[in-house]
Amino acid sequence: MKALDPKTGTSIENVLFATDFSPAAEAALSYASAVADRYQSRLYVAHVINLESFDLLESESARITLQKAHDEAQRKITQLLDPLHLPRDRYRIVVADGAISEVLVEIIQRNHIDLAVLGTHGRRAFKKLLMGSIAEEVFRMAPCPVLTVGPKTASTPSVGGLRHILCAVEFVPDKSKAAQYAVSLAERYSATLTVINVREDMPASPNTAEKFSEPFEHWIRDNVASGSDLRNRIRFERGFGPAPDSILDFVAKSAVDMIVMSVRQLDPVMAAHLPKSDTAYELVTRALCPVLTIR
Repeated sequence: MKALDPKTGTSIENVLFATDFSPAAEAALSYASAVADRYQSRLYVAHVINLESFDLLESESARITLQKAHDEAQRKITQLLDPLHLPRDRYRIVVADGAISEVLVEIIQRNHIDLAVLGTHGRRAFKKLLMGSIAEEVFRMAPCPVLTVGPKTASTPSVGGLRHILCAVEFVPDKSKAAQYAVSLAERYSATLTVINVREDMPASPNTAEKFSEPFEHWIRDNVASGSDLRNRIRFERGFGPAPDSILDFVAKSAVDMIVMSVRQLDPVMAAHLPKSDTAYELVTRALCPVLTIR
């Protein structure tokens, strides 16, 4: 897969939009098409048929039913794409069957996808749909960045594009890929970049700002070129207490258009059945804006 080079600007040649034809998935399509339009990317629209529902059918009946499911998925995807009026060479339809998250990762690898876009309606009510727990499996397994559009995100991207990007960092200093992507996107869109670090183990105090100033100066030196005018549009925010709550409070009051963050790779089965959601999944399902996760 062609790696994106954050230091020379983000290049997105191939975008994957994965759909299960639910309303949550359709909400993510506008974001996928906006990115594809902005970067003149090829848009891959994929649907994966879960084979579990065919287990009880006899082999010949299963084959016929599966073929009908493939044909129906092709028809539905064509219907989704019609309003976009994309030239034929700007999109590809991919219908496959198997274990959903694993097949999507294979599609990403086979087609050199640079960005995957998913919708999610949360884990609890829709466990068996793509846009529930499967979304978490994908963003933890995918070799490319994943933009997840949660149930509280606006159904269409803001007209002005990315004006305010929030980069959530666990440690400062930080040289993660997520930090590099956040900087690259902020430079490309001339956006304000806020870097937030939440300390769950430290209470707020009068001398807190003093403790954070030096690490944040290191963050700028590590991630932003000395001649970049982004240095005039970057700011830092400190949070305390549970990380998801602190980050979401800032998003709600600061008109953030996108959250960018690193995500840990976990075993997909374990990730989908964690008794308590981690920060990444809490943000994806509760944020008012899309979340870009990068392993």
